[in-house]
Order: sequence, then C-alpha cells, then structure tokens
Amino acid sequence: MDGSDVSSATSYTLDSSQTKTKYKKRKLQYHQAKKRATRELMRALKDPTIVLIADWLKVRGTLRKWTRVFCVLKPGLFIIYKNQKTHKHGHWIGTVLLNCCELIERPSKKGGFCFKLFHPLDQSIWAARGPKGEAFGAVTQPLPTSYLICRSPSDESGRCWMDGLEMALKCNRLLMKTLHNQWLQDCSGIVVEDGFEDKAMKESNYSVDPEDEEEAISEMEEADLVEKVIQETVYVPAPPEVFGASGESEQVEEVAEENKSLIWTLMKQVRPGMDLSKVVLPTFILEPRSFLEKLADYYYHADLLSEAAKENDPYKRMQLVLKFYLSGFYKKPKGLKKPYNPILGEVFRCYWYDPSTDSRTFYIAEQVSHHPPISAFFVTNRKSGFNISGTILAKSKYYGNSLSAIMCGGARITLLNRGENYIVTLPYAHCKGLVLGTLSMELGGSVSLTCDRTSYSALIEFKLRPFFGRSDCINMLSGKIMLGKETLADISGRWDDTIYITDKQTNETNILWGPIEVAVAHRLKRSDVDFDVQEEFESSKLWIKVTEAIKACDQEWATIEKTKVEELQRQKAKDLADKGKIHQTRLFDLDTNSNMWIYRHADYRPWDIQNDLFQYECDFIIQTKALHKTPIVKSNSVRSLNSLAVSNMKDEEDWTDGEETPSDASLIITKEEEEELGENDAVCKNSTVILNEVRAVAKLVKELNDRMNTISSDMLFLRSKLISGDARWFWFSNGDCWSTATTVVVVAALVFACGWLFCIRQLYSGNQVRYHKVIFLFSITFCLSCTMFELIIFEILNFLESSVRYYYLKLTLYLLLLLLILVIPFSIAQYTLRNIRIIRESFVNLLSGISWLLFLYGFWKFGFPFPALSSRFGIFSIENIISRVGVIGVTVMAMLSGFGAVNCPYTYMSYFMQNITDSDVRNMERRYLKTIDMILTKKKKLLLERRGYTSVESQANWLRLVASSILSSSEGSGALLEEEINYLEEAARQLLTEIMEMNDMKRRLLYSKTLRGRYFDFLGYFFSIYCVLKLIMATVNIIFDRVGKVDPVTRGIEISVHLMGFDFDVKFWTQHISFILVGVIAVTSVRGLLITISKLFSIVSSDKWSNIVCLLLSEVMGMYFVSSVLLIRMSMPAEYRSIITDVLGELKFNFYHRWFDVIFLVSGLSSIFFLYMARKKYIPDKGD
Repeated sequence: MDGSDVSSATSYTLDSSQTKTKYKKRKLQYHQAKKRATRELMRALKDPTIVLIADWLKVRGTLRKWTRVFCVLKPGLFIIYKNQKTHKHGHWIGTVLLNCCELIERPSKKGGFCFKLFHPLDQSIWAARGPKGEAFGAVTQPLPTSYLICRSPSDESGRCWMDGLEMALKCNRLLMKTLHNQWLQDCSGIVVEDGFEDKAMKESNYSVDPEDEEEAISEMEEADLVEKVIQETVYVPAPPEVFGASGESEQVEEVAEENKSLIWTLMKQVRPGMDLSKVVLPTFILEPRSFLEKLADYYYHADLLSEAAKENDPYKRMQLVLKFYLSGFYKKPKGLKKPYNPILGEVFRCYWYDPSTDSRTFYIAEQVSHHPPISAFFVTNRKSGFNISGTILAKSKYYGNSLSAIMCGGARITLLNRGENYIVTLPYAHCKGLVLGTLSMELGGSVSLTCDRTSYSALIEFKLRPFFGRSDCINMLSGKIMLGKETLADISGRWDDTIYITDKQTNETNILWGPIEVAVAHRLKRSDVDFDVQEEFESSKLWIKVTEAIKACDQEWATIEKTKVEELQRQKAKDLADKGKIHQTRLFDLDTNSNMWIYRHADYRPWDIQNDLFQYECDFIIQTKALHKTPIVKSNSVRSLNSLAVSNMKDEEDWTDGEETPSDASLIITKEEEEELGENDAVCKNSTVILNEVRAVAKLVKELNDRMNTISSDMLFLRSKLISGDARWFWFSNGDCWSTATTVVVVAALVFACGWLFCIRQLYSGNQVRYHKVIFLFSITFCLSCTMFELIIFEILNFLESSVRYYYLKLTLYLLLLLLILVIPFSIAQYTLRNIRIIRESFVNLLSGISWLLFLYGFWKFGFPFPALSSRFGIFSIENIISRVGVIGVTVMAMLSGFGAVNCPYTYMSYFMQNITDSDVRNMERRYLKTIDMILTKKKKLLLERRGYTSVESQANWLRLVASSILSSSEGSGALLEEEINYLEEAARQLLTEIMEMNDMKRRLLYSKTLRGRYFDFLGYFFSIYCVLKLIMATVNIIFDRVGKVDPVTRGIEISVHLMGFDFDVKFWTQHISFILVGVIAVTSVRGLLITISKLFSIVSSDKWSNIVCLLLSEVMGMYFVSSVLLIRMSMPAEYRSIITDVLGELKFNFYHRWFDVIFLVSGLSSIFFLYMARKKYIPDKGD
C-alpha cells in the first residue's frame, strides 16, 4: 500500500467519523423537534385562544337532513358542538381530522355556500375521542363516516370558512417544512474533503456500503429494532372444556346430605336483601376457576366480530354483533357452581387463535377493586378489526329461598375500521331452591346493545321460568332489533340452544344462532400462559391449591387453602395501609368520563396491512409488530385524534438553504421553554415561531369573521323586521331565557294567589285573628310545593330547556327547605310563646331561638336510626336535610294513605252500609223528641226552684232565716237536676248525630241503587281489591326486601302486552301514561291535602291558636310535597328520573319506598282493626 492510499484511508476514516457525529446530532435534533411539534399541537388543541373560526353551520347527516351545529376550526382539527357551550361536557358531537381530508366546494340548490370535507380513499375522517376525552358524542342524527357536507348562511362566510380550512390544512405541514429547512442548514456546515465524493462513488460498487449499513442500523433503532427477536409470553393449549347440559334441560344440582347443614348455617348469617359479596361461602359450591377466567367464556366465537367488521350494511353488522353477544351464554358448568372471588390485583390472560384470519384474540383481565368487587378486562384483535373494553361490578342479593348474581356495568365493542362503539350490558343469574324445592339456576333481566353512530339498537329480555310454567318455558329469551324507535326484527328462542330472528317486513324467520352442536364444533381454541412462567398473582397459579383440593373433593383442605389466599390479600392491604399508600392498578386506568376502566396499553388504530405484521403479548402488554414505528391510538386519550401525521408536502422548492430566519422579535418563547430547548433545539424555536404566527393570524381571521357575521346577520334581521313592521321582537330579543323565566314566575304567582285565597276564604273564614305573615308563609309554602310538581311535569313534556328546569327545581327545593327548617319552626315557637301570658314580650325572641335550636337538634337526631343517606355526605349537606324531611313526609303520607285505602271502601261501598228503614228513623226521632221533652221539664223545675230561692233572698232577715231552714233541703235536689240535664243534653246530641247518620246512610243506600251509584260501588269493590293487594305487596316487599327495578307503569304495560298479545312500542306509551299518572298524582295530592287541611283547621282552630295551627299545617304540607317528589320518582321512566336524582342528590331512594310500605301496612292494618271494633260496637247498639 503506498502513501497516497494510506492518507486517503485516514482521510476517509476521519470523514466517516465526522459524518457519524453530525448524523447523531441531526438525529437528536430530529427527535427533539418531533417532541416539540407534538407539544405545540396539543397546546393548540387545548388552548381556547387558538381558534381560526368559530360559528354556526348546517351539516348534512346520513339521512340527508340538515342540522344546525356550532363549529370550531383549529389547526388540523374541525370540531362540531351542539351549541356554543364548548367548555361543558355533553355538547361535543365529533371531531374531523383535517390531515386526512380534502376540501372542495360543492354546488347546492339551497341558499348559502356549501363545501365538502372528504377522505380520498373513502376512510373514516372522525377522531375516536373528543377534546376532553369524551367516549361518545352528543345524541344527534347520524353523520357520514368518510365525508362531511357543510353549508354556511351566506357566500361571504362560506368563503371565509374555505380560507380558514385551507390554512388549517397547512398548519401541520408548516412544522415539517421548518424542520426540513433547518436540517438543510445543518447539512451545509459539514466539511467534505477533496476526493471524498469520488471515493464514495467508487465504493458504491461494494455489496455493502459501511455508511448505508450504519444508516440502516439507525433506522432500525428508531423503529425499536424490528428485526430483533421479539420476546413473547409462552402460551400452551388450554385444558379441555367441560360443558353442562344444554337445550331444554334446566341447570340443577342435588346437594349432598353432609353439605345441607352448611347451607342452613349460612342461612342463619344472612337476611333477605343482603349483599353476599362479604359472606364467606362454603367451598363445595365453588367452581374451580376464578371469576376473571369465567368472563373469558364470552369470546370463544370472537370470529363473528371479524365478520361484522367486514360487513358494509349497518343492519347486518348489528345482527352479527348481536349474534356474537348471544354466543357467550350457552356454555354452562356442571351443576351450580360459583367461581372464586378474585382478590385485589389478581390478573388473568389468554388468547384464541382464529384460523380464518390467521390472527389471535388476546384477553387480559385485572381485579381493580375488592370492595366493591370490580373486574376490568380488555379483548383485542386488531387484525380482525375489533377491541372490547369492559368493567363489571359483581353484586349478589339474597331473597330468602333464592339469590341473584347481578352484573352491573357492561362492555364496549369497538369496530376499528368503522369507528363504531356498541355498548352492551349483561343479564343476572337467578338461583332458586335454596331452602325449598330443587336447587336450580337461570338467567333473567333485560339487556341492551346500542350503537350511537348508526342509531341501531337491540333489546333482549332473558325470561325466568314462570311459577306454573312447563318445561318448554326454560331459558327463554325474546327481543327486537330497532333503528331509532322502529322495530326491524324480532328475536326469540332459548339462550342455551337455538335463537331465531324474524324480519318485520317479510315475516321471514331464520336462525340467528345455533344449534348448539354446530356452535361447539366451531369454538375457537384457547391458549393459556404456561404455568411455569406465570406470576404470583395470576389466577391459575394463585388458586392452584384450592383448585386441586376441590377436584380431590377435599372440602376441608380447600377451605384452608382458600383462607390462605384471602389472608394474603388482607396482609397486602394492611402493609399498604401501614405505609400510608393505596393499591395502584397495574394494567387499567379509570376513565372519569365514562366510569369505565381502560386498558392503558390499548391500541385503537385500524389494522394497516402494509405496515402491521401481527399482535403479540409480553409482560401483560399487548403490542403490534410492525415494519415501521407508529403511534399508539388510545380511545380515551387526546392522542386518538391522530393529527400528528404530516402528509402532502408540496412547494418544497420554495424553502431553500438561504432563506432568512425570522427575527428575534418574533420569537415569543417563555423562559421555561428556553431552558427546556437546550443547546441543540433551534429547530423547535422555529416551530414555536410558526405556531405563534399561526396564532396571531387565527386571532385576526376570527375577529374579522365575527365582525362580518355580526354585521351581516344584523342587517338581514333589521331588514326583515322593518319589512314586516313587527315591533314585538324587541321584547324577545333575549331569546328563550326571558320567556322561560316569565313562564315559571307567572305560574308561581298564580299558584301563590290561589294559596292566599284558600287561606283567607277557607281557613280564616270565621272570626279568627289573622296575621298577614302567617298567610304569606302558608301561601309561599303552597306555591313552592306546587312549583316542584310543575317542573317535574315540564320535564316529561320537555317544555323548558333542561338546564333551566334543573336550576329552577334546585332553587325551589332549597327555598322550601329553608322555610321548613328555619322560618316556619321559628314562627311557630314565636306565636306559641306569645300566647303564654306569663312570658314577657322581651323574652319571646330569645326563647323562640332556643326552641328552634332544640327543634333543630331533635330534627337532626331523628335521622340517625334511618339508613336513608349515604355515609359519605357531610353534616351540613343538602342531602342530610332532604333525607330527614323525606322520612317525616313519607311517614305522614303513608299513614294518610293507609287509612284512606281502608276507610274509602268502608265509607262508600254499599256492602258495609247497614240497612236503614223509615221505621228505624222514626223510632230514633221519637227517642230524640222524648229526650228533648225531659230536658225541658227538668229545666222548668230547676228554674222554679231558683225563683223561689231568689224571692226568699228579698225578704226581711227574720223571714229569711225561717225560709232558708225550710228550703235548705231542696238545694241538693237542684244540683242533681243540673247533672241530669247535662246528661240528657249529651244524649240528645248523640241521638241527633245518629239521626243525621241514619238519614245520610239511607240516602246513600238509595243512591247506590241508581246506575251512577252502582258504577261507584263497582269502583269501590275494585279499590278494595287493590287495597288488599297493596297490603299484600307491602308485606312481601318488607319480608323479602324487594324494591321494583322497573316503574309500575312500564311493568303493567309489559304484563298487558304479554297476556293479550298486543304489539306496540311499550316505551312510547309508558312515557305518555307516566305523564298522565304524574299529573293525576300531583292534582290529587294537592286537592286531598287542601281538603284535609281545611277540615283539621275547622276542628282545632280557635281565635287564640288559629295562626299556630295554620303554620303547623304549612310545615306538614311542605314535608308532604317533598316526600311526594321522592316517591313519585319511581312512577317515572328512567330518562325522566335523572333531574330528580341530580337535584335531590345521591339518596337511597329505595329506602323511602320500603319505609312507605312499612308505615302503610301498619296504618292500613290499624285502620281495619279500629273500624272493625267500631262497627262491632255500633251494630249491637242499633239492635237495642
């Protein structure tokens, strides 16, 4: 080798080393610039000041109908809201990702300017989540998936939108162009020696170029070394499955004699209505696997979701998703077994291989909470096009001879390439025959499967076997598939056998799922993690000794090992508590928007056949092996917007090396940002410059657009009003707020006036001393009480805006509680103390305040024995006040209802009336007249005696002494006469009352023989039957601690539909009948209470105490109406209960219904007893 070769080799080595250094520097700058661009774009998304345009537009839905929405244009994003309240939850509709869209003007026959955003490859343009992580958009008409057509009111505003969209489409590209420009500038600083270029050209003939090899290695490092061998969890085939009986057979089990004593011991520990999650169950009823593993039974037919993802017809997609949902129920264990309760932190994982797509469906589950027991799971097969995320809260209720395992929560099935979410719920398992009968289990309850994007839904009811049902009534289900409110198909069959679907238009019936023999043959093969590589808290390894003991039928050993596992959990919790820490979930995070636990490594990107190779799992992290690194898209993250991709770079020739950089004055960078940038972050500074310039331009465009829109709308508005000559629009310039406030205030004023007139004309109709303060308190209490009913009816009618109804109802409730707790009790104490003469006026207010404090203390202590409130509320919370007011009001209401339910049939039915003849009335009248004659005779005799005594008093002294000695003997007879007269007068009053009652009873007997009387007599019989049924149901509810899950109207209509065979929309008619029922209850409650108040007032009022009685009636009336709202909630459909729940707080509403049943039963039975005793005593008297 000569000297020139040596020097050239040395030069090449130095140049190569220098080039590597420069390359690493550029690579570092590249990563920093990419992170900086990501932060800036996320800041632009969350910063409310970065808005290009925000205005109203009309968008066309899938059904070709236009909807007015509020649109916000940001760099790279086009966000749609229901209205201008963009900062509130529940108003976001959708987000269009502009980086994958093209923009074009669209001709339209309608007025205004029309344009279209579309994906050139007919793919989805929508983001999976909202700006604040919303999982679901607001309910509106469905929008197209791959395009969006918008229309502005004028051509000027439309052109403004077009310019703004063009700018937003270029915003992401500006960052990349800045990066490219800076990279060229850095490359210009590299020194290249003479001859290097020639040598490089010569060495290009080599098979492997060292620089190319280094660059390839760097690319592989950036892509996480794709060629490197992937470390994947070792899986082995799962053990063979064990199936229970299917078809028409019922799932039953015979309890061994040695285990029956354990069941009776368990029965002594529980009571009806008790949650069994904290009860230690005997091991002989345990299934040898964890609940986390049992949840995996639903995914042996996950290949059906692969078919659904490929289906283009949304109706058929819904059928396939429903078919997959129903495929998870037919597998039943042998006998009646309950899986292990997972301990906190327990995990389970497995997968199913799908040969049709050569893919694997991975399943990962974790117990994220122990009290309450919450299990979270995630299922994914991106190659087949679906993810499933679920959260299950397992509850169990004991009802005496039966118990129910309730699965609260649900799952979300996501079709990745469609952007559709299907929300599903689960039925409950009902086990009966614990004490009497055969021990058996079946599924029950109503479940739903809904897709908001397509508006398709399915409702399925799992039916329990009727009490007198035949064997063919076992494991039945029925349901329907709907589009909106229109029923498209009916579902029927057995959930453990064949299920049929009947099309409503063609009446054609086909098999949706089954038969079971075919289904079992097509089950996917499951693989579990090799036992040797499992971790300590994986289900199979955690419960292995318990499982071995149960399989060996050694219950004692199983109990010992089960206790060890539970003790391990308790010790772990104790160690965390000693350190002042709480348990941290390993795989799932709580999404506060949906209260769902989300798998933190979930990827919601559609499968890319050009880049993605396969999915694999390692250390509980499900990943995708790809040719190139791609961002993970999480549906619960802002990253789901996927707006970081830079595409369609054009006009690169305009950005050259010698382009001037912006001046320092345009660098708007904070001190913290400068420290974060560092030495090699000049590229990021230029990116910040671009974003700051975009921010300034966006602000200017927004101001200009707002001014143009304001001027244009004002001119059109003034022109239309001037042409029409209508001047009334000035009164309504503030929109719905003015009309809403006016409506509520006017109605409240009318009700207040009615209460004032009732108080004056009915209560104070006599000569009682009236105070305007008392009348005002009565009227305002009556007004606020009726306003609550009014707003509830408005809620059903959807008369006012939802937020307005909410705030008015809350204000009304708070004012009413202020009256009931503070004003009225203080006024009662004040007036009572003033009527006591020994108390001075100066001490009245002080003693009234002390009395009020005593009342408040007693009122507060009154609520302690009643579990009406959740324990997490503070002492001064509004829920505490409502709970105590509700208990008092419900008690009064139940007592009146119980007495009325018994007294009304007794009073108005002819069966309970005694047969009265004319001779009976004449005999009673003769007795009355004879008594009157005796009274007159004795009064004359007494008067004569008193006159004789008076004449003696007027005589002289010596004559008075003689006469007094003679008349002294007659003084005793005068006193006896007065006693006899008083007794006879009382007897005369009783006889007169009896005569009036007999005449009234005789008149009612005659009336009962008329057509109208017989009609009311029939109603009395019907009401008597209802009274008996109500008493029986109240008894049953008390004994078994039952509270209805469905409102009575819905349940009644459903029963009628099933018995009579009608077919109509139950939910639609439920809403209307519930409205009528609520109105009737409201009117009846007001009328009945006013009548009762007037009667009580007339009985107990006097000149001295009339005001106190009026205030007491006001207190009772207010509490009565508050409790009516608590109880009326159960008579309303679920969608109308939300506003009452939001206003009243998280009360235990079921308690009030149980308490009502208790008091109603006691009042009803007491009324029956006293009426029976009174009648028994009255009938013999009539016979005398």
